[in-house]
Amino acid sequence: MGFAMAILNTGAMTWSGWMRVVFLGLTLSLAPLGVLHAADGVVTPTAPVKLQENVNYRVVITDEVAPKGKILVQELFWYGCPHCFHLEPAIDAWRKTLPANVDYEPYALPLTPAWVPLTKAFFAAKLMGVLPQTHLQVFADIHVKNMRPNTPEQIADMYADLGVNRAQFVQMYNSFGVDNAVRQAQAVGQDAGVTGVPALLINGKYLVTGDMAGSNEAMLPIASALIAKITADQKK
Repeated sequence: MGFAMAILNTGAMTWSGWMRVVFLGLTLSLAPLGVLHAADGVVTPTAPVKLQENVNYRVVITDEVAPKGKILVQELFWYGCPHCFHLEPAIDAWRKTLPANVDYEPYALPLTPAWVPLTKAFFAAKLMGVLPQTHLQVFADIHVKNMRPNTPEQIADMYADLGVNRAQFVQMYNSFGVDNAVRQAQAVGQDAGVTGVPALLINGKYLVTGDMAGSNEAMLPIASALIAKITADQKK
């Protein structure tokens, strides 16, 4: 059975279940890159990373702030982005290796008006507390099942099929809280000068993109090096 069929036949699954399926299906696509390797669910850099400002990361100014004593890592993405979908197994393995002082979160960015509906869906699910059960399944619906939820009605139907109360989802989708979250996300993207996803934003200050890193997977060891730098700076 192929990878796509394996996902299509799984039905409703937990976050961890989806991650195991996707990880098994995509690990081979990561191996030839020579940047990261996956073993026992852990992604590690194959060589030490030398941080070079404006070469493999940029310093930016945003309103994103980490809690005191913490480091905030935000995975900037859009559900319709195939590169974001294919990066998820490496992201999932990498985030499990992050130290206790790191808070990780996916963060949807509406870089164009066409991206707003699925960005609203992300924040609606987040505010409803159902994001862990829907996040990867939405990726799979779009990129494996080839669903194209372009309207609020189609998006609500998709989430209802994932077990989310449709009426409550529609109410949250159209709420002030979601609209405000989308506006804040737009401001983050503009302030950081983000022109594409996936990308990683660390403490609202350090931006790493696939173009700067050399590949999307290569963003992860650079982000790890930045986390180490911030941790050392916090101890001074």
